[in-house]
Amino acid sequence: MGEKTGFLTVLLLFAIGIFPILLNTFTSQVNSSKVLTVSTEIQQLVTAEGGVTDKVKKTVDKLEDQGYHIEFTDSNGNPVTGKVDVGKEVVINYKFNGFETSNSTIIMKR
Repeated sequence: MGEKTGFLTVLLLFAIGIFPILLNTFTSQVNSSKVLTVSTEIQQLVTAEGGVTDKVKKTVDKLEDQGYHIEFTDSNGNPVTGKVDVGKEVVINYKFNGFETSNSTIIMKR
């Protein structure tokens, strides 16, 4: 009888204490992976398009429906809304479920 009680106690402690921590860690890892994947894809798209074109805006609008907030600025902090001259830097800021990150790209072609 003592073995059953001990097993149930350990199972209860796992279910109450350890399992929620593991679940929260897994959820955080999945969300951070999503943000990093989206940031890489948007960076490559902006580089390929030469700035913030209609294709980039449509993609950002689709991602905003999923909870992402993406802003484009130049190196001085001014908003970027169109194509950018060659050699200029575009800084991209991302927010999603409490995660914030940014990356930048330099436009190499027009």
